[in-house]
Amino acid sequence: MTNIGYEFHKLPDSWIWVKTGDICEGLVPGRTKPKSFNGDIPWITLPDIDDLYVSRSKKKLAVDRKEAESVGMKVMPKNTVLMSCVGQFGLICITSTQVVPNQQLHGFICLDKVLPEYIAYALKTQVHQMEQMASATTISYLNKTKCNSIKIPLPPLNEQHRIVTKIEALTARSRKARAALDAIPALLDQFRQSVLAAAFRGDLTADWRAQNPDVEPAEKLVVAAETNKVEILGKYKKPKSLDIDELPSLPKTWTWSIPQTLSSHTDNSICAGPFGTIFKAKDFRDSGIPIIFLRHVAPGKYLNHKPGFMDSDKWEELFKPYSVWGGELLITKLGEPPGTCAIFPKDKGPAMVTPDVIKMTVNPEAVQSHYLMHYFNSELSRKIAFGVAYGVTRLRMNLSIFRALPVPLAPLEEQVEICRQVQYFFDAIEVIESQYKDSLQQLDQLDQSILAKAFRGQLVPQDPNDEPASVLLERIRTEREKTQKKKRKGKGKK
Repeated sequence: MTNIGYEFHKLPDSWIWVKTGDICEGLVPGRTKPKSFNGDIPWITLPDIDDLYVSRSKKKLAVDRKEAESVGMKVMPKNTVLMSCVGQFGLICITSTQVVPNQQLHGFICLDKVLPEYIAYALKTQVHQMEQMASATTISYLNKTKCNSIKIPLPPLNEQHRIVTKIEALTARSRKARAALDAIPALLDQFRQSVLAAAFRGDLTADWRAQNPDVEPAEKLVVAAETNKVEILGKYKKPKSLDIDELPSLPKTWTWSIPQTLSSHTDNSICAGPFGTIFKAKDFRDSGIPIIFLRHVAPGKYLNHKPGFMDSDKWEELFKPYSVWGGELLITKLGEPPGTCAIFPKDKGPAMVTPDVIKMTVNPEAVQSHYLMHYFNSELSRKIAFGVAYGVTRLRMNLSIFRALPVPLAPLEEQVEICRQVQYFFDAIEVIESQYKDSLQQLDQLDQSILAKAFRGQLVPQDPNDEPASVLLERIRTEREKTQKKKRKGKGKK
């Protein structure tokens, strides 16, 4: 979003600085939330604004006019400029139908000879001014008076049209480029899954196997690792407790195994946080032992956002057995489907898992941690997890199910090669992702540059024959006074 600044820069001779209240009627939204959404007028909130125009609620929420007006909500007409007035400034759109906005959106109805599109674009350049004007509370807020006091540059009417036309022509190109770029993340996700699918079919390392025919078969690894008399799955078999399709065939040197067999078999090598322990806000600390929630586990990545901590003494006394120290697998018990996996970094421990996160300490003599992590994030593993998960509102799997999930196990040396090749492709994907983000940033900067030039009078040429904006403003004031007098007379007659 363009940020021209709170300093009111010099304008072309035919332009003037005006307050939004000078050229628009400000509409304050009602503070009451509808009791029901059974009407036909769209209920608009901040997440619904992702384009210049808005006509519907993404959640398909709509309210009844009578109910809305009875509790003080405002029905705003078509061509109303809506602007976020709470928290995140700069979200601005134009209504393409009548709507009812929530209390986070202030409305501007443009007076005659002022284009809604011009006002919307102009407001996008004044985010810094809004931030400077906002009330200094926990959440920044602009009241009606401040919303109507935002200053924007006003050119002659004809130039408003030229500016809007030029902006839309230029930004149309960037929108096409953005639409093309927006397809990239999904394509990269598909490519990731294609790589993992090839890896766990054995296709990725077919040439490697041909060059290394004498590696020890994975079945011997599993037998050597099996110390708790857990049933080892034979090729093409599935555990009776799991209702899934027939497992796919594997290369001759591979076998099917399960997490229980591949764990280190130490105490709590596979476990989740203890149930019955509810962490409340008062229990959190600014430092101490990190608590691992679902939000911290992403495919192949441990995330640090929104951290939570607990007292070291409480952890030492009650929760130390449910902790990770570095290098363990973290697997989600909830999700669509569950089973997302990351490795806990070796420089972050110790930390404690919550009941919704499984930790697994692997047996390095049988399996590589990264090999298992990649498998649990693959489409094959997700399909299996989806088939065995339970729950109505949210799918989940318990520890018993997880311990028996089928895992296609390659020989240990081949696991190393699989991880090497997967990482090679994933590194290439990260390079493309970085380029994608750079391109998006450049598009944002281009759009910002377009708006900055437009509202400095540098985007289109000025026409000396245009009526100056000062004359336009005076006419708006005169017409406004006439309208207000007619309203007062009408009230007097009553």
